[in-house]
Amino acid sequence: MTSTATLIAYNAIRQSPSSITFATPSQVHLETDPRFAFARVKGDICLVQLHPIQSETSRESLGVIVFRHEFVSIFRYSHDLRISPEDIRVLELLDEDRIRYEEDNGTVFLAKDLMAQLRRMIDASNMIRLQRGRQGYRRRSN
Repeated sequence: MTSTATLIAYNAIRQSPSSITFATPSQVHLETDPRFAFARVKGDICLVQLHPIQSETSRESLGVIVFRHEFVSIFRYSHDLRISPEDIRVLELLDEDRIRYEEDNGTVFLAKDLMAQLRRMIDASNMIRLQRGRQGYRRRSN
């Protein structure tokens, strides 16, 4: 990816009050190379590989490869998705220098700091879900 494209993608990311980064999919511009990211896909936080936009028609859906967590900082290929931009939210684009991707066997190794960031995101997400669940429970009991 060119430095200009990288700058556009990173400038699109805004900082939330909880210090977790968020970006809407329409703000992430991919030119030629797939990019790894932490993303919320249909409600779940996952490691994904976003694919470049090839044509105007492909802007209606995104090509996403989802990786499942296997062990410590190891992720393995899980499945491909064609997904509507409304069903995905990019939480953080990942620095390619912090990732080792063995494409031949579908294995991704993340640096320890990326794993810590992912854990913080998942913990924050779980806390929000827990709080929402408690509020819903209180409403029903009244």
